[in-house]
Amino acid sequence: MTRARLSLLIVTAGLVLLATGLPAAPVKEPEATFHKELLQAAKDYKAWGRVDDPMRLAPYDCRMPAPARARFSGSPDADTHGQKLYSLFARDGKAYVGLTDKGAAVGQVVVKESWTAEEMKDMKAGTTDWTKVVRTEEVGPGGTHFYPYATKRDKVFKASKPAGLFVMMKVDPKTEGTDAGWVYGTVSADGKTVTAAGKVESCMKCHQDAKHDRLFGLAGK
Repeated sequence: MTRARLSLLIVTAGLVLLATGLPAAPVKEPEATFHKELLQAAKDYKAWGRVDDPMRLAPYDCRMPAPARARFSGSPDADTHGQKLYSLFARDGKAYVGLTDKGAAVGQVVVKESWTAEEMKDMKAGTTDWTKVVRTEEVGPGGTHFYPYATKRDKVFKASKPAGLFVMMKVDPKTEGTDAGWVYGTVSADGKTVTAAGKVESCMKCHQDAKHDRLFGLAGK
C-alpha cells in the first residue's frame, strides 16, 4: 500500500468517526465562584443575630419592649428584594449599626432575610400588638424576639412566605469579579441553592448609591 493511499484511509476513518457523532470528552466546569462562601453565610447568619435587636444579650423579660421588627425594603426593584419585608443580620452587628465613611472591614457579611408582604386588614396602622411578638432562636438559649409586622401607607403587612436571602460579602477590593470588594449573592429561602453571585447588576445599581461603602445602614438608626 502506497503512503498516499494510507494517508487517505486515515483521513477517511477520521471523517467517519466525526460523522457518527461520538460523544466528546466531558468538560469539567470550575467550581462556581463565591458559591461556597454564600452557602456558608446562609447556614450561619441566624447565629449572628439581627442588627436591630440592640439588647439581645439581656434576658427579654428584663429589657424594655423593643423587639426586632420586619421592615419594608427601600429597593424599587420588584425583581430583587423590592416590595418585600425583611430582617437584617450581620456577622459584625456592632460595626454595621455604627457605619462610618470608612466603610466595612474585609470579612463583613450582611444577610437580608426576606418575605412576601401579606396585608393584615384586621390590624390598625401605627400601633404595635405586643401579643404578636414571636420568640426566635437565632442567638443564645434565650433567643431573640421579632415583630413580623410593618406599616406602609396606613396599611399593616405581615412577613408571610419566605422569599429568599440576599447576601453581601466584603472581600479584598482587588478580588476579580467584585464590586470594589463586595460580592452580591442571592440564595433560595431554604439556604441550599445560590441563584446569583458576584457582580449582580440589579444589586449593584442600587447599592453603588449608598453612602457607606455600598451599605445603607439601618432605617431609623
